[in-house]
Amino acid sequence: MNANQLRQRARHLRELANAIEALAVMSLEGHADDDTWRGPRPMLCRSTLGTNQQQLHAAADDLRSHAHLFERRAAQLDAIAASRVGVAG
Repeated sequence: MNANQLRQRARHLRELANAIEALAVMSLEGHADDDTWRGPRPMLCRSTLGTNQQQLHAAADDLRSHAHLFERRAAQLDAIAASRVGVAG
């Protein structure tokens, strides 16, 4: 895989992370109060929602972390290519 492909993948991963964090579910708790939840356990519903939101944030962070690694590898490939041109030139 070349540096440009790695950067393209990194951009795509960041776009996915942003899309995850833009989901309506990520702000759902702001639209709910005790009357919103059906059933006898609104606290459990809130807790489950919070856990799920944390998992989504963690997934977005993981995507960004992988994107950073792809960018770093792309920079390494660029440096290797530049040093080869310098040696050959």
